[in-house]
This record gives sequence, structure tokens and C-alpha cells, in this order.
Amino acid sequence: MGETVVRQTVEYKSPAVRRVAWAAWIGMAIVIGLILYFDDLNGRERSVVPNYRAAVVNWIAGNPLYNMGGSGFVYAPQCALVFVPWAMLPKPYGEIVWSWTILAVLAVGVFRLTRMVSHDDRWFLISTVVTAAISAGCARNGQATLIITGLMLLATVELKAEHWWRATVLLALAFAFKPVSFVMILLVAVIYRPMMWRLAVATVFVGIAPFLVARPEYALTQCVAFYENSHIAFKDGETGYWAHIYGMLKVFGLDLPSPIQQTGRVVFAVGTLAACWLAARKLPQDRGLFFLFAFSNCYLMLFNSRTEGSTYAMVAPIYGILLAESLLLRRNIALTIGFTLAALATTLNFDLAKLITPPPREIWMGPFVCVVVSVYLAWRLAKEMRTADNEMTIQTS
Repeated sequence: MGETVVRQTVEYKSPAVRRVAWAAWIGMAIVIGLILYFDDLNGRERSVVPNYRAAVVNWIAGNPLYNMGGSGFVYAPQCALVFVPWAMLPKPYGEIVWSWTILAVLAVGVFRLTRMVSHDDRWFLISTVVTAAISAGCARNGQATLIITGLMLLATVELKAEHWWRATVLLALAFAFKPVSFVMILLVAVIYRPMMWRLAVATVFVGIAPFLVARPEYALTQCVAFYENSHIAFKDGETGYWAHIYGMLKVFGLDLPSPIQQTGRVVFAVGTLAACWLAARKLPQDRGLFFLFAFSNCYLMLFNSRTEGSTYAMVAPIYGILLAESLLLRRNIALTIGFTLAALATTLNFDLAKLITPPPREIWMGPFVCVVVSVYLAWRLAKEMRTADNEMTIQTS
């Protein structure tokens, strides 16, 4: 009576499998902590954390946060505020504790999302392996990308439970760390009516937070500087080789002008909203939320002008769940191989791509895989909606 969906999979509960997955996260945290410690001993610096730390120091001292060149600290002033606890720790311990924090939030987010779609512990293990592999470089660099991904995963689960304020706080905190989470915030606000006014209140609070802890004139100056610096960074993202869809097209010989890029962003934003709206209205709540998380992050990867190879850690949990679904539920060999290759290609994106296209044009592997996965998700959504409609017709006939 229609195609089986994810929530109907046979559960395979195994504490041993679950412990292996958690051990993988703990092992990854230990290895990265040791790398950061020995890097500090040898005077090497390959982390973005100094940019966060410098922003905190500059904020406290009342100095400018931005170099106005579109590089260095490119985040909102709110990011400097929320990073204060880690900036107060001495090097290299601040970096180590930060890396453990972002990995912990991500790991819990992956666990809870896989629990939402299936209580089969093998799903968690597969998602762990895929997510850890793709996000290892991001974790090594200490990028806030991982903590906002984890927060968005946790917010997705809270939406399923209709814990509106918990989801609001999680999304607002993600927004404070990185404004790119606003894509999911907008989708949630439009699709889930109880969230609209809550998110409006929360985002306003996050927006005025700098004015509550600093001189208003200084806070205003830094907010204006953030806007101007972001404009410079955005232009660089449009014209340079970045790992988004337009950067990929540029590598392939199609360098689109800015107006066409902007039009594409708007058109696909509307399409993303429509897809998430339909998923929420026509599918079971857990499945609709999975599509919301998936489409919002795929859109962000492909259309954010500053997407880097390491940013694809944000779609790693999606790839992990799709691989687990193909292997354990659908038992589709072709899909299993396809998503395994997708995970490998995204993990090794620069290393593989530069064998074909030398730097700086080696940025196309991540967006290419994401385009293919996005097309599959759209096809999957259409198929599941048809199935849901057919089942509804049978039930009402």
C-alpha cells in the first residue's frame, strides 16, 4: 500500500554498536586535541580560532573587529560575544576545549537526528562515520560551522517534539555563532506558525545583544563595519574560486555575472521554501523535518558566496542518513554505492579534484556532489509525496 518510509524500518538495537559510535567521536576528539597541542609546541598555527580570540580581545578593548578586507574575522559581533568563555582560556587549551565543544554538540546532534528517523543503532554508527570523516578538517581548524550544525540538528529534533522555545533558543544561538543559520531560521519561521513570533523575538534579542554589553556608539560602529566587511567578502565570493555552485560553474567555463547569480539565489530560495513546505504538509513530521534540514543546508552550501570545502561538514549528517537508509532500509546496492562515493568524494574533495583541475580550480567536487544529492532529495520528496497522496486516497475511498 505504498512505499515504506524511513520511520518504518526494523529497529536493530545494540548497545555495543552505539558504544562503538560514541567511541569514534571520543577518539576523534582526543586525536584533534593532541594535534592542536603539538602544533602549539612546534609553533604551527592552522586554526581559525585565533581570529575568534582576537575578536574577543578587540571587543573587550574597544578596538575594531574587522580588517575591512573581507578576511580574518568575518562574522557578526555576536560571535565575539558567545566565544568569550573559550577565549578566556590560555593557549592551546582554549583551542582544545573549543574543538571538544564543537565536536560534542555535533555528535549529540547526529545521535538525536538519527534517533528521530530510526532507533536502529546502526544508523547512528553509519552517520557517525560519514559525518566524522567529512568534518575532520573543519574540526581540526576549529570552525564554528560544526557547532551551528549541531545546534540546527538539535533544533530539528525539538521541532519534532513541538518544544518550540527549546528550538528557538538553539536556532538563536546558532545565529549568534554564524549568520548563515538564518536560512533554516527563515524556513522554520514560515513553515511552523508557533515559531514565527518566537524566532522574531529571539533574533531581535541576538541583534541588540552587542548594544547591551558595550557602549552603543562602539557597538553601532562594529555592526556597520560588519555589514561593509561582509559586502567585500561577498563580492570576493562571487568573483573568486569558492566551493559553491557558481564557483563550480566557473571551473567548468561558465562565469555567470552577479545579477544572474543573485537571480539564481532568489529562484532556488523560493524552490527550497516550496519543497520544505510541501514536505511538512504531506509527509510524517519526522520525515518533513529531515527534508527541511537537508534542503536548507544543501541550499546554503550551493548558494552562500563564501562556501569552503570544509563547510560541507554541514551536509555530512544528511549524507550519513541517506547512506544508512539506502543500506539498511531500502537495501539498494546502487544507492548504497552512490552515497558511499558521495561521502568519500566530499571528504577528499580538494585532493581528488586537483588531480583534474589544479589550484585554485580544485573547488568543484563538493558542490558537484551536493547538486547530485539535492536532485536525489527532490526526486525522493516527489516520490514520497505521491505515495502519501495515494495512501490518503485509499483510506478515504
